[in-house]
Amino acid sequence: MGSLALALRHCFFASCMLATGTGAAFAQPGTSLRAFLAQKPEQTILTSDHSPYELEVKFIHESGVRLNNGLLTSSTHPDAIKTIQKYLRERGADIRPLLDQPVAWLDEMRERGERRSGIKLHDLNLFYRVEVPAPESDWVCDFLNSFEVVEIAYPSGRVSDPSTENLLGSSTPDFEAQQGYLDPAPLGVDADFGHTCSGGRGAGMTIADVETGWTIDHEDFDGKLTNSIIGLTPPPDPWNHGTAVVGELIGQQNGFGVVGICPDSDVLLSSHLGSFSNVPTAIMTAANAVGPGDAVVIEVQCFDGPPSPHPCEYAPGIFATVQTATANGIHVFAAAGNGFNDLDQAAYGGAFDRSVRDSGAVMVAASDGSTLNHASFTNYGSRIDVHGWGFDVTTCGYGDLQTGAATEQYTAAFSGTSSATPIVTGAGVLIEMIQRKAYGTPLDPLALRDLLTNTGTPGTDPITIGPRPDVKAALRFLEVPEIEVTGTFVPDGPIAITQRGTAGDFYGLMLSADLRATPLDFPKYGELFLDGTFSFIFTGMLGVDGTSTLNGLLPPDVGDYSLYMQTLQVFQTKPGRGSFSNYFAVDVGS
Repeated sequence: MGSLALALRHCFFASCMLATGTGAAFAQPGTSLRAFLAQKPEQTILTSDHSPYELEVKFIHESGVRLNNGLLTSSTHPDAIKTIQKYLRERGADIRPLLDQPVAWLDEMRERGERRSGIKLHDLNLFYRVEVPAPESDWVCDFLNSFEVVEIAYPSGRVSDPSTENLLGSSTPDFEAQQGYLDPAPLGVDADFGHTCSGGRGAGMTIADVETGWTIDHEDFDGKLTNSIIGLTPPPDPWNHGTAVVGELIGQQNGFGVVGICPDSDVLLSSHLGSFSNVPTAIMTAANAVGPGDAVVIEVQCFDGPPSPHPCEYAPGIFATVQTATANGIHVFAAAGNGFNDLDQAAYGGAFDRSVRDSGAVMVAASDGSTLNHASFTNYGSRIDVHGWGFDVTTCGYGDLQTGAATEQYTAAFSGTSSATPIVTGAGVLIEMIQRKAYGTPLDPLALRDLLTNTGTPGTDPITIGPRPDVKAALRFLEVPEIEVTGTFVPDGPIAITQRGTAGDFYGLMLSADLRATPLDFPKYGELFLDGTFSFIFTGMLGVDGTSTLNGLLPPDVGDYSLYMQTLQVFQTKPGRGSFSNYFAVDVGS
């Protein structure tokens, strides 16, 4: 190819669309989720993390235990249930369903998840919460565990935000420049690359955040959280922790403050109000409010017996709700917790052994800020899937970076698996939405989890915290169309334009001097970012290695300027008609 200036040939976009091939459907990934909770203990031991006044009980599957007008009934064990009911009344205990959702809705959610995933799910209507007036939850658990109809009874624990003490941060006002977690791997998750792709700002995705409270009207949310609270109310407000999490996700591209990893996504807020027993309801409220392909992020760590804090899915009720959500096609991202505990140790009884049980959630550990080494506080082990920045994350809230009213505060020191989890969530959201734009289908939760793990940046740390997600590497694995330009970006400088995709796909390479503030959406092809007069400068077919490289020269002395490039690829073997690539900016200067 000669000078690009000479190679331009102008044509109207619609007339230059290439013919399409027939796409093949994606294979549904297999699952290995198991319906396993925990073994009954010989004796219930209360620790300082347990409530002596509250416990949870799960009745065995298909026992038909229901609570009607304050009376427990069972279709299979009526006599045992009558004995249990009498015992609880004598102790002045109050029993009610663990989850607040209607019985019929929970049944429908379970049945739909079983049909979709092919796994046997727990009947969430068999979980109950018991409150006792005297400090004897351990005795009541032991009594209940003596019955065959009881699968397990256990004392309630406590919850907290999985963040560490806020550290002193930088006072520089250049907040986006401090968001290294947006940068290319290995420093960050390469959200910056994702933002140049169709769907790469998260539009069309709903994320439900499960934790305590938020500063709803923070200036960097631009009103996006108005009327976003769902489920249990009222959540604590303002609350720095939730504000910092949401800032990482959807801080607006408004010229000030921070930029979220998926700024165009919608966020819903489901509070557990600080209660261990409310976490299952908060999770199912979140799952009810989103749909397949959407996300739930669990920003909670739990304390309830074994080495704590630990991931909340150790608790049977929380595990069952997470498993039900992922079986219904919902991506769940969960904080691993900040106890520096090995989740593979015997004290957890196999709760974090995927060969024993698997909730389907993405479990997130924390690294030491920008390095790939483990943070000194993070939990770790084979159940961990990936990690994110666990130190000095710049986001909204707290006020150490910028003080003032709660609506105007920022931090450069958000830390813990709290800061790591939304980074991983954001990366997963970008991959999911770019996949949908390119191919028209969502990823299965297990497929996305495997993708994050298998394409992430590995570390050399002997402590097992998984890799750091790499959005670009994941998209290359999916063969999402991509353009990359290398060379000497000066007048008459040599450049190489490389397009990546699937071997045999047709492409049309475009060039423009302008970039749209809001890209144009072309259904079935995704988003066109280029603006003004643009041209196809080359059409062709990707080679046997799925790439095509064009070599040429930039135009001669015309002063400093910018060129933007993007390609349209038309699929021959993949589902969908075709897709635009990312856009690539070349700044030419003398």
